[in-house]
Amino acid sequence: MLARVLRLGSEYTALDRGRIAPFDRLQGTPVNGSLKLGSVFGITIRVHFLLIVLLGLLVMQAHDALLAALLLVMGFGIVLLHELAHSLVAMRFGLRVVDITLWPLGGMARMSTMPESSRIEGLIAVAGPLLNFVLAGLSLPVWLWAATSDPARPLLQIVAGQFLLWNLSLGGFNLLPAFPMDGGRILRSFLGRKGNWVLATLRAVRVGRAVALLLALFGVLTIPWLGMQSILFIFIALFVGWAGTQELSAVRARHGEDPLAAFREFAARATGWSQTQPASEFARAPQPQPPPPLSGDRGEDAAGFSEKEVERLERYRGPLRSYRPEES
Repeated sequence: MLARVLRLGSEYTALDRGRIAPFDRLQGTPVNGSLKLGSVFGITIRVHFLLIVLLGLLVMQAHDALLAALLLVMGFGIVLLHELAHSLVAMRFGLRVVDITLWPLGGMARMSTMPESSRIEGLIAVAGPLLNFVLAGLSLPVWLWAATSDPARPLLQIVAGQFLLWNLSLGGFNLLPAFPMDGGRILRSFLGRKGNWVLATLRAVRVGRAVALLLALFGVLTIPWLGMQSILFIFIALFVGWAGTQELSAVRARHGEDPLAAFREFAARATGWSQTQPASEFARAPQPQPPPPLSGDRGEDAAGFSEKEVERLERYRGPLRSYRPEES
């Protein structure tokens, strides 16, 4: 049952749709609906509440609840190691990792910045699957020994076999060129080696959309045989399509190819909004109050209308463009 979850993709993402965000501000911003478990190598580890609910349902439906709980913890421990591999390589290049969140579609490592470097992105992306294959290789002798030795060790055989299978599944699935999964990022790092990051991202997103379409078709066609697992493949396809589009928009914005750039500049001039300030913060900021209305007749240098002029406007029924307030 857990394999249905572990075959889902996991990826690392830069925040603010690819824009550089101050690490100090991100450090105290948890993923909505997540619970902090602790920290490893200075990286905060979180788990999403939906994952806790899902794991609880899987354990309650299992025939052996204790074995199911053990396998679930081991399985998402593998996902956590996968994300830690990404994060430690990123830290080796001087990048700061905000946190790692485990959720129903795998894991996500948030980083404060993501430089447009083919070498750095390629090494970070390949670290997760590479660790999974190393763990699978280490577990293979253990599984072979448990399978061929004393049959009184069925638990070890089950655990070693699942550990081997899930590492191979997680590492292999993430190498699919479905941007922004690991394979898609490796593809972008190859396409962007000449420096055109926008074009490389565009091509990687297009390949990712094609892979997502194939995953969706596979999920639809196999529902009668695979059931819930097929539906999860459809969710993966939707996520890949949405996340790829989001990152493509972010890269275009960084390179001045944002299709809404002209509108943003107009809005900034009209409202005083700084484009480096999040729109939500600007909306919550106190706005200047308009000057109070004047009482009595209007002086030569006063602003606004006097009470007599307002009364005159209220009584007037002709075209306003030809009306002069001075007329009695």
